[in-house]
Amino acid sequence: MRKRLLMILLALTLAFGGCGAQTGNGGNKMSTEAVNETEAKAPDVGEGEAFVPENPDAMPVDDDILEVNTDYEAVITKEWYGDLLQRAQLQLGNNKRLKKVIERARSGEKITFATIGGSITEGAGAAKYKECYAYQSYDKFKKTFCEGFEDNVLFANAGVGGTPSVFGDMRYGRDIVERVDEQDSDGLPDIVIIEFAVNDYQEPTVHKCYESMVKDILSAPNEPVVILLFAVFPSKFTLQNELRPIGKRYDLMMVSISDSCMPVIGDGKASKWTEKEFFFDIYHPTTLGHAVMSDCIISTMKAAFEAEESADDIDLTVEPVFGLDYCGIQSIFRRDAEQGKKFSVGGFSENDGGCYSNLPLGQLYADNFHHTAQSGNKPMKFTLTCKNMLIAYRAVNNNTYGSIDILMDGKVVKTIQGNTGSWGQSVADVVFSEDTAKKHTFEIRMAEGDEDKKFTITCLSYTPE
Repeated sequence: MRKRLLMILLALTLAFGGCGAQTGNGGNKMSTEAVNETEAKAPDVGEGEAFVPENPDAMPVDDDILEVNTDYEAVITKEWYGDLLQRAQLQLGNNKRLKKVIERARSGEKITFATIGGSITEGAGAAKYKECYAYQSYDKFKKTFCEGFEDNVLFANAGVGGTPSVFGDMRYGRDIVERVDEQDSDGLPDIVIIEFAVNDYQEPTVHKCYESMVKDILSAPNEPVVILLFAVFPSKFTLQNELRPIGKRYDLMMVSISDSCMPVIGDGKASKWTEKEFFFDIYHPTTLGHAVMSDCIISTMKAAFEAEESADDIDLTVEPVFGLDYCGIQSIFRRDAEQGKKFSVGGFSENDGGCYSNLPLGQLYADNFHHTAQSGNKPMKFTLTCKNMLIAYRAVNNNTYGSIDILMDGKVVKTIQGNTGSWGQSVADVVFSEDTAKKHTFEIRMAEGDEDKKFTITCLSYTPE
């Protein structure tokens, strides 16, 4: 109950002062800086191949993974490794909040170190979960900055494979805020690392959800630290150049794995590791790669902490880079429909138990709206005052799954196919987006001819004003 009240208070804070400077769908001012710096090539995958970070059925197990290079302890003392860590420091950013958070932990207050992202944050490629970059960064942070007070640093990881920042924004309140340990008295994360640079290719909001999530987190009353982490594939694909302007605009700490590590990976004269030593597959780092990523993060944090304190806090009144259309986002999971809201689930009344599990979160997408072959075609119905709507659904490779029609005010505005040939990850899409909030009536039903097929809605999200 305490966490639910905190979520309501946080939502009110964001609604009444968190996001400012926005003009609605397509109306947000995009800076010249963003236009000039946001070109990115598609990932280097075969034509027609699905672009997803991994298939959980092929997730690495201990025997498949190259363990940390036996020379790792010696390597971290080398001059070239120090140069690598220096290159990782894309921007130290405003350090006022970082110094305050560390001082709070050292003075006896409980703080929460949180990470949200895709499968790399989930831990894919590492031999053991505690060897993934997210956990190692948390562990190294408390040992580096809070020696003697390590127990004051708590951890929450919300990495989910195959999902972009859109879904991250939709689930942030549930997967991060609600999972902050009760020992943390304000119930909010104090340091948040965001990692979606290899997941956000062609995501449907064109980085507006990413920027909105950044702004919402920064606007929380406990004034948290936000760190942008830019991962990279062995093909050198990363959206670092597209997302970097957001970090510049809000003066955030930014860590580059591409700039730091890629110059020493490969078969060249300057190489220190082969691609197979650093990358487990075409997407994920090995245990060694995860260890180096965590060193890059801690090194950047250390440089920021040791720098002269910023005179003022982060300026949250600056114009957005891409847009803040999704600031103050509200999400609807199955539990919300079951708690007395004016919401009829119709034929989407079951729970899809086929969702996979991971170590950070347990069973993913379990709190869902599932239509079975026996559910009939009674539509889901609800009325909301909103200016946009997002839907997350389970994309599968299964011909027993069909399509849905989404109606707004009696007209079909979106048709979505659930049988996409994918492995079951939660895909997010925009249902509609307008400049101002209006009262709308929605219906979601199986498309004509697919009444006897399955479909799983993971989550619905909207911005109320």
